[in-house]
Amino acid sequence: MAKDFHTDNKAFMLYKDWEDIFQALDSSEEIGELVMALFAYAKRGETPKLSGGAKIAFLMMRAAIERDGIAWEEMCAQRSECGKKGGRPKKSDESENADEKVEQSEPEQADTPTDKAEEKPQGKNDISEKPKAFSETKRFLEKAKKADKDKDIDKDKDKEIDIDKDKDTDKDKDKEKDIDREKDTEAAKSVVQSFGTHKNVMLTSGQYYELEDRCMSVGLSLDSYISKLSEWLFAKGKRCTDPYRIISNWLDKDSKGKAASKPKDRPSCDLSWYEDYAMNFDLSKVL
Repeated sequence: MAKDFHTDNKAFMLYKDWEDIFQALDSSEEIGELVMALFAYAKRGETPKLSGGAKIAFLMMRAAIERDGIAWEEMCAQRSECGKKGGRPKKSDESENADEKVEQSEPEQADTPTDKAEEKPQGKNDISEKPKAFSETKRFLEKAKKADKDKDIDKDKDKEIDIDKDKDTDKDKDKEKDIDREKDTEAAKSVVQSFGTHKNVMLTSGQYYELEDRCMSVGLSLDSYISKLSEWLFAKGKRCTDPYRIISNWLDKDSKGKAASKPKDRPSCDLSWYEDYAMNFDLSKVL
């Protein structure tokens, strides 16, 4: 019956070059998994599920174990054939006695790792192939680590890009808010409000604040102008179409008069000009 190295051989080779492969692995857990995988394949022919560097190293080591096992099976087959043919050819008595002594001193088991290494015809090829297997495994492990580093660098770049996009988005939102505030401010300035005692003087917020600033700059009161115009319009039963221009003209006249007159003088608030203007105003241009 033919020998099977998975079940019949009691040993398998661990090469010294494999030490560098074991050291190249990342953790002791991967080393332990690789060792148990080698025993499982050498003893039962099983191929465990591995990943990463342990998987690559196992494939290279499995090839060496399989190569050594096939050589052991061929050696066992050759011995079996020699036994069927009657063993070794007869020699002189001295050689026979020497052979008997040698055979008595040799162990009964012919499948030890020492015998296998001595009688294996492929020893020279193994020496040339082992460094190549190690170099390929090491190169694969280095490529795998480099690929992981590149992935980490790409992730960091993606995070930086996302942060820049978020900053740009926040800046755009702030600009939009500023534009909305300006629009709201402009809209608030254009809102028309009613002022005066009888609420019949119509001014926008922008016009009111502008007249108020002008009055404060020369020490005058805008409320007095608005109240005076409101009382006059109510008494006459009229409606003012441009109160801003009327108050602005009064303010210009009183500002000049105040600069030339004494501080105790009061603003004149002369309405005769507006009365003449209202009486001679052509309504057909408005209607």
